[in-house]
Amino acid sequence: MGTPDPKEGLQRWLYEALRRAIVSGRLPADSVLPGTRTLAQQYNLARGTVAAAYEQLLSEGYLVTRTGSGTRVSTVLPDPRHHAKPIPASSIAAHAGFARESHAPWIKRLKENDPPFPLSGANTLPQPFFPHRGDIRLFPIDLWRRLHVRQLRPSRLLTLNDTSPAGLPALRSAIAEHLAIARGVRVPPEQIVVIGSVQHALDLCMRLLTGPGDTVWMEDPGYVAARQIMHASGARVVDVAVDHDGLRVHDGIREAPSAALVYVTPTRHAPLGVPLSSERRAALLQWAAANGTIIFEDDYDSEYCFRSHPLPALRSLPGADQHVVLAGTFSKLMFPSLRVAYAVLPPRLVEPFVRAASLTVRSANGLTQAVLADFLGEGHFDRHVRRTRKVYASRAHAFERAAQKHWQELIDVQPAIAGLDVIGRLLSVDEHTAVQMLKAAGIDAPPLGQYTRRHRHPPGLVMGFAAFNEEEIDRAAQQVATVLREAT
Repeated sequence: MGTPDPKEGLQRWLYEALRRAIVSGRLPADSVLPGTRTLAQQYNLARGTVAAAYEQLLSEGYLVTRTGSGTRVSTVLPDPRHHAKPIPASSIAAHAGFARESHAPWIKRLKENDPPFPLSGANTLPQPFFPHRGDIRLFPIDLWRRLHVRQLRPSRLLTLNDTSPAGLPALRSAIAEHLAIARGVRVPPEQIVVIGSVQHALDLCMRLLTGPGDTVWMEDPGYVAARQIMHASGARVVDVAVDHDGLRVHDGIREAPSAALVYVTPTRHAPLGVPLSSERRAALLQWAAANGTIIFEDDYDSEYCFRSHPLPALRSLPGADQHVVLAGTFSKLMFPSLRVAYAVLPPRLVEPFVRAASLTVRSANGLTQAVLADFLGEGHFDRHVRRTRKVYASRAHAFERAAQKHWQELIDVQPAIAGLDVIGRLLSVDEHTAVQMLKAAGIDAPPLGQYTRRHRHPPGLVMGFAAFNEEEIDRAAQQVATVLREAT
């Protein structure tokens, strides 16, 4: 059975060693095992350790006891195994060639762009100045664990059952209450659908509202994942310019007057950080109503405004309820792996959207929904947002101070008045050189050019500050200065 591994735990090691020997046939069916005292002496183990391992194997059906004949290997194992043969390398290569030659439209379109999110990698904290992230170290993990334990009581066994593809009713009601207070959106819970991510909501809207070749608007620059979802669907994506007043609505109307869907981040443009002006909001809604277009409003981090109250959601304006899908996520406000988001839908879209959600993913995790409903309903979410807003405001000021102190004539940083990140305009080095050299030095700030298609902006970096404390910000700012001065 080999040598005991102290790191694994002696009981666990013995259990696994015996189970592997039984499954592999090295301990044949009906063979007699040594007594607990004998085996304990043989491997210098406590007799109780051996007895506990035997007991676990007995309870799982690998061993049986017979009066007068000791402990034996069961003749019928609980989980018979099939021993698969290794796949020949030539077969793997042949299949890889087939994948490369595939002409399926989705595969072809996906290959045209780099993935917007890592497909693999270490589960580590982000490096400075990675954008679009809060600080998971601020999340009340002990409270979240207690709420989870409460849901796992025997009296709440039905929490483990399937939930509606529209979402847990208690969570939908809690989201409706939150939106009425925080975003000025009054909507019945029946028009709210809980999904796993804003990307999923956009994907379903594209499937339901567009066909191959249909025209859609995308902000340019804009959220990379949103554009890739639109492109992958087969739609014709029209990249509409963004300036200091947000999406240039009249440019979009001129270029694609019959667009089926518009993606917009009106409260705080991603990534430029500017709000969509009141005049352009009105113009966008008026055109959408006349054209029958759906506006997809990505309300991704509006809770974080540091120097003023956030603008109400576009969905809160008169007439918007029939033409705006409001999507938001809790993953950005709480922790990324939560993977719970919501979509507020026009009445006519609720039924087809729920059916599509049921068909594609069935439902978001029901246990997580139940815990989140309590987290919202008991006021913990509001307290968490208020606390993190104060911390992120302090970090925004620290970021501005560090920029003024270390980046003179290197990076011009816009005021960080909201959100989790800000644009830093490069003054002396091009984007490609800056990104490559900073990455080699452990600084992760994507180039603004990564977010653009047709309408180029001056070279810059999208720089996050919320996930890093003030000491980390200042230390990383010094490193940025050192690297960029070496590049000039």
